[in-house]
Amino acid sequence: MTQNAEQVGAGDEAEIRSVLLGYVDALDGRDFDRIADAFTETAELANTFEGYIPGGDDFIGVLATGDEGIAKAVGSLMGPLDATQHFLGAIWLEPTDEGVRTRTQVIAHHQREGAFYHAGGTYVDSFVWTAKGWRIDRRVLHTSWTTGDPSVVAGG
Repeated sequence: MTQNAEQVGAGDEAEIRSVLLGYVDALDGRDFDRIADAFTETAELANTFEGYIPGGDDFIGVLATGDEGIAKAVGSLMGPLDATQHFLGAIWLEPTDEGVRTRTQVIAHHQREGAFYHAGGTYVDSFVWTAKGWRIDRRVLHTSWTTGDPSVVAGG
């Protein structure tokens, strides 16, 4: 385990990347219960939107807490959709006093009843070491752009 070091070790980096990829695999595979495995029991999931995004205010703030609460909230939001596909881009890792902070580029496609909503942004995660390995203790999704019909995810 690498904590409080100047660099993140290769094994730790591989495990953290696996958690990030496992999250989107569970999300797009519609296995919402498995989403909990990416988070700690005390985790917090928050969202921010750039001010110009229509409808963004509906998704700002803390959305859920705890691994099971986050899985339930994400399942409630994404469950009604016909399909999603999340692409992860560059992943930056930075050691912190508590563990590892990551920034991960994400592009998300959402589809429901023939309508589409697409978004791009960055997951900013705080990873901590747990008995189950590296897990996300805080995630903030910074959404920087969207296109399409926001009612696809807003349920309108």
